Amino acid sequence: MPKRRSEDRKDIENVEAWAEVIKDLLWLVPIDRRADVLALVAKNEEAARKEREATDGFRLIPFAEINFDKSPGLRHWNAIMRLKSLVVQVFVRRIANNHSAEDAAQILFAPHPYGNGSGLLRDYLKDLRT
Repeated sequence: MPKRRSEDRKDIENVEAWAEVIKDLLWLVPIDRRADVLALVAKNEEAARKEREATDGFRLIPFAEINFDKSPGLRHWNAIMRLKSLVVQVFVRRIANNHSAEDAAQILFAPHPYGNGSGLLRDYLKDLRT
């Protein structure tokens, strides 16, 4: 029987596994900033949880109400994209270094039902050129 390479609901709900993924992610953050990052994420998640509860998880924000100066996601957009690229590079390298080429390809190019869009990494790489 072939190994399952795609995540399932049990994986998505596995708190300990997510904690390990986040621990690996935090390894990229300067050690003296890790606690600050975790505290800010926890604070933002609590605020978002309260907002979801108050709005049943959905709220349209008129464009005129968006404060680009106060939104870290917009204010630091380019830095965020560079850091996401760093995370992808590091995680792909770790998968490639810790598995055979065939297993790494199966893991990286597996369909991801809990991902975004098609859930297929190859769909987002085919048109990229350097």
